Amino acid sequence: MGPWLYLDTARLGQMSPAAQRAQQDFACLAGEVGAAIQLEEFLRHGFEACDASLRCRLPGLCSWRGITELKQSLRQLAGFDDQLPLLLAARSAELMKFAAMLLCRPCRNILVTDLGWPPYQRILETECRRTDRRLTVVSLADDVLHGRLDADDVVARVRDEYVAQRCDGLFLTAVSNLGARLPINKITQSVGEQCRFVVVDGAQDFCHVGLDVSCDGCDLYLASCHKWLGGYHPLGLAFYGRRRSRRPIEIMLGEALKNRQVEDPLLCFVESLHSGNRRDAGETVNLAALFSCGRAIHDATHGENIDGGLMEQLKNGDRVTEAAQEAGWRPWSPDASLRSGIVVLEAGDSRPECREPELLRKAFHEHGVALTAYKCKRRSKSAALGGLPMVGRKV
Repeated sequence: MGPWLYLDTARLGQMSPAAQRAQQDFACLAGEVGAAIQLEEFLRHGFEACDASLRCRLPGLCSWRGITELKQSLRQLAGFDDQLPLLLAARSAELMKFAAMLLCRPCRNILVTDLGWPPYQRILETECRRTDRRLTVVSLADDVLHGRLDADDVVARVRDEYVAQRCDGLFLTAVSNLGARLPINKITQSVGEQCRFVVVDGAQDFCHVGLDVSCDGCDLYLASCHKWLGGYHPLGLAFYGRRRSRRPIEIMLGEALKNRQVEDPLLCFVESLHSGNRRDAGETVNLAALFSCGRAIHDATHGENIDGGLMEQLKNGDRVTEAAQEAGWRPWSPDASLRSGIVVLEAGDSRPECREPELLRKAFHEHGVALTAYKCKRRSKSAALGGLPMVGRKV
């Protein structure tokens, strides 16, 4: 069946058209040169480093300008300063482990909300136990997802809890997996300079909502390329560069890689290319994500801008919500100041196929719709969740 209406934000996003062409031609390149010196020059200096005959046959790689240029394009896409350091990794969880180490080094009590991605929260909890640090959790999810709080209410609740519990660190999720958008800048400004370290999880924010955090208000910003950007292959990003924390981050990164506290083959490989010390490259690495990401950026930057895309997604969300309500579904509706392009609908039907997430997901799939289905907390029913499709598409 196809084409499907793809609304699944919990898994890999749809690969963009240019990224597909890049993957096809990279497979051809790998088949011809393997890991020869040509490939290393290609990684460093881009498409022009290839033989003229290869360039003619592999147009899907024509925009590849090397890893340095890839990082520059990602900075521009995110809205960060051109000089901001950026880490690339195959495993986003390894970047989260590094983020947890950075938080627990200077901070004694780290504030998080219950809107965070559970696997990331568990990584931070593990590091807090190892280093004897406290973790303060602010309950927001139920009130935010059902529209009982607006952005100002969220800022006040987080600030009040931060002060009352004497916190000195923040780990915030810019957009939760259930679609709630947090006012990151307002929160970080409200707690002031007493906050020793700030990490923002932007996995559902990058190329979706648009940046709501500056490099002056965040020490580390985590993102990924396999969801909203359309790169498909997992590629984790970590932007940093705040003046007060840049040097400590670089020192700890060197220690973490040397002591194998952070183990990511792509991160080691890219950092070794930057340093020129190939002995630090580590294990063999899959490079496919770099090229799909590079071409996905091309599609993202040559289409509608991100802000216009969000407005279209919000309109799509309204259409889906209206139609779903007519069919007996109940929407979870955050306040307008906290909405994203993700819509959550709760089943109002008591039949088994509406109670069990996997049965619900398969039922939609049979009708050409790919979405995420979760079991509602403290309830026997399920919620279906969808991220409205690519910019410009209406449903």
